Amino acid sequence: MIEGSLSRRYAKALFELARENGREEAIERDFERFLAAYAGSPLQSVLTNPAFEAATRKRILEAVAVPLALSSVFKNFLSLLHDRDRWAYLPAIAAVYHRMLNEAKGRVEARVVSSSTPDEDLIERLKAVLARISGKEVLLRAEVDPGLIGGLVLEWQGKVYDGSVRTQLENMKQRIARAY
Repeated sequence: MIEGSLSRRYAKALFELARENGREEAIERDFERFLAAYAGSPLQSVLTNPAFEAATRKRILEAVAVPLALSSVFKNFLSLLHDRDRWAYLPAIAAVYHRMLNEAKGRVEARVVSSSTPDEDLIERLKAVLARISGKEVLLRAEVDPGLIGGLVLEWQGKVYDGSVRTQLENMKQRIARAY
């Protein structure tokens, strides 16, 4: 897939440059600040609109970088994206960079969804179990979905472990339907 390979290539180059300077985490924060200002905003419309001259769009990009306190490495990266008209790939590049950073730092992300806000003890126990299994630090994000009725759904390392009451009821319904 072209978009995937382009995103990986740009993210890898930026990550290696950041690693040389010991600024991997700083570049991650630059991504977060810029994407917060860029995604779905008038800034995105302006920077990607060919009706505006390229030089004008570049000046706008430079002006936006100042209040966001973006590093020079990241500003140069954004300038490169601008020059090569690669704005469409920015979210994917950010996602690949984020995965690369987590991998380099020995972290893995997981998401747990429950019907109500889980207590902190459960979250900590779940993190400990996942850390023991993976051998990595676990960044666990908890979410609430009242439609689950009860139980948990865990997304971790590309897999979904569904222990929700909603799914158990749906499975029972299917077994009963097959029996008749």
